[in-house]
Amino acid sequence: MRDVLILKSAEISLPLVLEFVFAELCEAFQRRGHTVRTVFNIQEISDESIVFMGNTIRTLDPVALLHAQAPNAIYIAWYWDSVEYGTSRLKHFIHTHENIIDWTIGTHLLYISNIKDTQNKCPLLLRVPEAIHAIGSYERNVQRDYCYMGWNYHPEWVPSGKFTGIYHGFRHWSEYLSFAQRKAIYLSSKFALGFQSEENILAGHVSQRIFEGLAYGCIVFSESGPACQQTEGIVQCISSKESLEERMEYFGAHPDEVLALQQRGYDFIRRAGTNNLSVGLFHGTIRSCFGVDIFKALDSS
Repeated sequence: MRDVLILKSAEISLPLVLEFVFAELCEAFQRRGHTVRTVFNIQEISDESIVFMGNTIRTLDPVALLHAQAPNAIYIAWYWDSVEYGTSRLKHFIHTHENIIDWTIGTHLLYISNIKDTQNKCPLLLRVPEAIHAIGSYERNVQRDYCYMGWNYHPEWVPSGKFTGIYHGFRHWSEYLSFAQRKAIYLSSKFALGFQSEENILAGHVSQRIFEGLAYGCIVFSESGPACQQTEGIVQCISSKESLEERMEYFGAHPDEVLALQQRGYDFIRRAGTNNLSVGLFHGTIRSCFGVDIFKALDSS
């Protein structure tokens, strides 16, 4: 069974937020019996490794280093420019990026133009680091009306004092809450605020907090049309602080609708909201591009 490595070496490293993203993604590999570890030296890579890499590059030719060490390893690289680095020199190389729908928006136009005609690319879906069978099984003990955990989006939309809640909006990734902390807060909140950045809304990218709120039984509100569309209308669209408070009051007075929406949320997350789906996409891309089966089709583990 292949080891899964998160590379954090002097030559090829990654920003702090991507450390969190990769670690949470790779729990789906761990549940299937793979060993997952962060490595700090390229010499720890073998031909049997699956290597997740960030785009903090401190060497002139990172591809040459990797090829010299482990030419047959499977490399999954976040926003590596195919032309600048000559990634085609690696036998098993996958380009990965956010699940952006509209690539005419934002800061990665050159990147996508260089890989748009290649098959060896796969989006990294930001989903819930949870086993499918566990979704909907956790006891909820509601202690507050709302919660928000993520980058400091829409602090002006925090509900007024007639509601109780947590707004943990930060401006540095060192303040990121662990998955265990986030999970406990969702399980003790009635509503989850799924605020998104303007660029992500325009590009159609939906962040992980949307799926986590649904996974743990919250009614999720968001100003993002794509978040509502990509969750089959389960996420409730809002347009202002006033519309948010109006919807919170509505669901507070309609508990039967809350229960029905919770169940729809659980069903959706089981189908399309965990990291089983995320790593399953990598599995399918690697198999179709290179004929390598890194594991059997994901089950309900």
